[in-house]
Amino acid sequence: MIRKLANYLLLMRVDKPIGVLLLLWPTLTAFFLITKGSPDIKLIFIFIVGTFLMRSAGCVINDYFDKNFDGKVQRTKNRPLVTGIVSSTEALIIFFILISLSSTLLIWTNSQTFIAALIGLLVAIIYPLSKRFFSFPQLFLGIAFSWGVIMVSAAENYLLSIVTITCFFACFFWIQAYDTEYAMCDKEDDLSIGIGSSAIFLDKNVRLFIILFHLMSLSLWSLAGYLAEVNKIYYFAILISLLFCFYQYYLIKDFDAKDCLLAFKNNNWVGLIIFIGSVSGT
Repeated sequence: MIRKLANYLLLMRVDKPIGVLLLLWPTLTAFFLITKGSPDIKLIFIFIVGTFLMRSAGCVINDYFDKNFDGKVQRTKNRPLVTGIVSSTEALIIFFILISLSSTLLIWTNSQTFIAALIGLLVAIIYPLSKRFFSFPQLFLGIAFSWGVIMVSAAENYLLSIVTITCFFACFFWIQAYDTEYAMCDKEDDLSIGIGSSAIFLDKNVRLFIILFHLMSLSLWSLAGYLAEVNKIYYFAILISLLFCFYQYYLIKDFDAKDCLLAFKNNNWVGLIIFIGSVSGT
């Protein structure tokens, strides 16, 4: 039983918290910017738990759809569904349990948040399928991973405010940057099995676009801060984050898979610093 539970946790990527953190930082930042420093603490707790559950559910459904491809990719060939330590039926059961637990959290929100959550779930399911027919699936991932900003806005009753829209696109472009770095790790394997990615689509221009995505993201985070009437501490955090982005640009210069993975993980610091800036600056 303990072994089975451990295998389920591997399927949910509990051993790799970077995915949760990259979702969490912009969501928490949005709380402080959208509410101008006065977020509902109860909602913050709900969204932290919800982020963990939904990221776990996303990993499970992604692996379910990709199980026939993952065995052909060096980085993913040992995932639980590929090795057989978790069955496809078990994966679907875990997915529905995680979605049910996430849905329970919505009881303590409002109807706007519930509707936003349904849309977000649909987009999250579409993403792993988009890799089969779309050459730039990171666009779908960007919407899915940025959707937490929309849900924050709905929960705090600021739906589609100008700050909300700005935060959403700031997060969207950040995701294009870091997931393209992630896609660079699998570029050769993806080419061999015919799966699309932004790293393949952008090809030799990939480094240029990654830094452009970062610059667009930080510019929009700056604009969101201005609209939220933040102080200078927030802009200082943006400046520090920019240095980390240029460090990533240096890391991926040789297109080495290990360095690209390091660049991807470095985004945890970018998100954390902007979040700290939003707390201190509002």
